[in-house]
Amino acid sequence: MKPDRKVNLPLSILMWLIVAVFAMPFYILIVYAVKPREATMLKNPLSLPTSLCWENFTEAIEKSKFTLAFCNSLIATICGTLLLVIVCSMAAYVIVRRERSRFYNAWQYIFLAAVMLPFQTAMFPLYKNLVNLHMLNTLWGYVLVSVGFQLGFNIFLYCGFIKTVPLELEEAAQIDGCNAYGTYFKIVFPLLKPITMTVVVLAALGIWNDYQIALVVIMKDNVRTLPVAQQAFIGQQISYHNLAAAACLLSIIPMFLLFLFLQKFIVKGIAAGAVKG
Repeated sequence: MKPDRKVNLPLSILMWLIVAVFAMPFYILIVYAVKPREATMLKNPLSLPTSLCWENFTEAIEKSKFTLAFCNSLIATICGTLLLVIVCSMAAYVIVRRERSRFYNAWQYIFLAAVMLPFQTAMFPLYKNLVNLHMLNTLWGYVLVSVGFQLGFNIFLYCGFIKTVPLELEEAAQIDGCNAYGTYFKIVFPLLKPITMTVVVLAALGIWNDYQIALVVIMKDNVRTLPVAQQAFIGQQISYHNLAAAACLLSIIPMFLLFLFLQKFIVKGIAAGAVKG
C-alpha cells in the first residue's frame, strides 16, 4: 500500500490544485455577493466575510429588474431548447438515413462547418437583417438567432447517436403500418433520450448564459435577459461589484439545478454521439 500511496501522491496534489483553480471563481463570486461594498473596497476583497450582507441580493433584484430579466431568460431558454431538440433531431435523422445521397451527406458537413463560424463574422449583416425583418429587440428574434448558431453542433451530436439505432426497428414499424412520422416519433425519438438530455443541457446553458448575441439582438429593458441586465451594476464612473456578484449568483441557480439532475446523461450522450459518429 505504501508504494501505491507514493505513486498517487503527486497525482492527488495535481487533482486538488485543478479543483482549487476551478473553484476559485465560485469562491470569489460568493464572497463578493455576501460582503458589504465597503469590505471589498477598503479591505482584502478575497477574505472571508465577518458579517453576511443579505441586502446585496434584494438590492440587486430591484436595481437590475431581475424578475423581468429572469422571465425573459426562462422563456428564451425553454423555447430555444425545445426548438433545437425538435429541429436538430429530425434533421439529423433525415441526414443519417439518407447519407448515401450526396445532397444529404453534404448537408452534414455544412452543418459541421457552421460550428467553426464565430458570431462576430455575421454580427453586422445579422443586425441589418433583423432590422429589416422587424425582429430586433424581440424575444422570438433572439431565440431564432440563438438556435441558428447552435444548430450545427447539436445536429452533429444527433447524427452520431442516430447511427447507433438499429434500422431493423424502423423496418418492423413500417411493416406494421407506421408512416415516416410515426416511425420517428414512436420508435426512433424515444431511443434518443441520452443524447436529447445532453442537447437539452448544452442548449439551455448556451442560451441562458449567452451575452454576445443578446447584447446585439435585445437592447431594450423590457426584453433584456439576465446577462445583459447585469450591466446595470457596471458603469463608467462607479461599479457595484457586490450587487453584480449577487445577481450572478442568483442567475446560476436554475442552470446548476438543471445540470445536477441531468448530469448522468451528458457524458453518455456526448460519448455515444461523437465517438460512434
